[in-house]
Amino acid sequence: MLQLTLTQACPTANAQRSVVATRVNGLSALVSFYFGYWFSHWRA
Repeated sequence: MLQLTLTQACPTANAQRSVVATRVNGLSALVSFYFGYWFSHWRA
């Protein structure tokens, strides 16, 4: 309940959190893609 009020009170903090989550998501996807690519070529 407190979390919901806090997010409503601070839209900028909520936006920053979503931007950070998007960046972390993209970074993890990039790292997993790179490791999958490298591993498949290393095995070949």
